Amino acid sequence: MNDTAIEIQHLDFAYGSGKPVLSVSGMTVAVGECVGLVGPNGAGKSTLLLHLNGVLRGRGLVRILGLEVRRNNLKEIRRRVGLLFQDPRQQLFLPSIEEDIAFGPLSAGCWPEAEARQRVATIMARLHLEEIGAASPLRLSPGEQKRAALAAVLVMEPELLAFDEPSAGLDPAGRRDFIELVRALPQTKVIATHDMDLAYELCGRILVMDHGAVEADGPRDEILGNDKLLRAHRLERPLSMFMKGMTLRNT
Repeated sequence: MNDTAIEIQHLDFAYGSGKPVLSVSGMTVAVGECVGLVGPNGAGKSTLLLHLNGVLRGRGLVRILGLEVRRNNLKEIRRRVGLLFQDPRQQLFLPSIEEDIAFGPLSAGCWPEAEARQRVATIMARLHLEEIGAASPLRLSPGEQKRAALAAVLVMEPELLAFDEPSAGLDPAGRRDFIELVRALPQTKVIATHDMDLAYELCGRILVMDHGAVEADGPRDEILGNDKLLRAHRLERPLSMFMKGMTLRNT
């Protein structure tokens, strides 16, 4: 079994004929890791995520679970990589969320229809969506939309999950529920976020991106506790780290 989930070497990408927005000399993620991508707006985080399943393809090597991201491998790579967009409405386009969740397994033809529908029912129960399965995505709360979009990804049984700003648009309770849901997922996870507290809570390793490049890579506490590094890339230490430090000083 390949123990490397993501391998990137000398990846460069530009939109159209414009200025390069991604220049990653090297990056690896091991199977089972949860890695946070943090950085200011325009750092290249979302662009990098879109390379993981071939939505975008630049110059250089991107290998997912041993498969190089190229045209003849895209179908298998997209089965293995589940991408959750910042706005879940980009992934929910059918009249009901049950139809949205069923779209992938039914259209992919990976399973007989009866088995595909059973998988849909199972994932809806797991994410507590059974009672709103017939509802239009447009009538759901942001938290329900996030869970429905995640169910549409998980039903395909991906091995790698890529999240783009997963806490965006959620109220505090919805954010907490979604963090706990993501924490329980066994897949390899890459999370691009401005939510430094979410990164602190979920990720054991942090990559700092800026100007399309990986500027720092290391253990969570080492990176998120480095105020000089964070300020240099327009970031701030998570409040959770301050609270943890105060608790330790008071015990």
